[in-house]
Amino acid sequence: MRHLSVLILLLAAAVGTACSQNQAAANEAEDIVASRTKDLTKTINYGHRPVAKRDIDVVVIHSTYYLGPDSFNIDGVLKQFKRYDVCSHYIVGRDGTIYKTVAENNVAYHAGVSTLPGTNRKNCNSFSIGIEVICSPSQGPTDEQYNSLVALVKDIKTRYTINYVVRHSDIAPGRKTDPWRFDWKGFNQRLKEE
Repeated sequence: MRHLSVLILLLAAAVGTACSQNQAAANEAEDIVASRTKDLTKTINYGHRPVAKRDIDVVVIHSTYYLGPDSFNIDGVLKQFKRYDVCSHYIVGRDGTIYKTVAENNVAYHAGVSTLPGTNRKNCNSFSIGIEVICSPSQGPTDEQYNSLVALVKDIKTRYTINYVVRHSDIAPGRKTDPWRFDWKGFNQRLKEE
């Protein structure tokens, strides 16, 4: 009986340590996101619509760049988005700055014609959060972008039960090829780290 009590105490300590580590990782992600985010939601009046309530369980990772002289210019990217009446919830700049462009509770027009793999769920805009990473088919994401993106997705997971983190090309195969030059395996491994 005494051994059982000791075992129970050891298990409780291990669970407590794991919970503390999970909380510390969540706090770290929240701190990174808070320090790197610029909220532009009050200036973006296109590419999204408000809804009363939606169930979010998907994060979609995209790539974007400006078709102009400065490919990685955030103002140019936003100008393009406005022209096509599209937007994502977040854009991650080359220096790791996180631009919040649409409130998470709103439907952002980032996925287009889309189907979640392995399901019959269409129109991924209605149940997902979209994140654009500013990069190009020839220049992939920077280390700063990966760091911010990992922190941002971990932070989103503290608010929603995210069952899927997918690439734009996963939900629109044959139509989309992004995210470009993206280390998907390394990114997913970092998402699993506490």
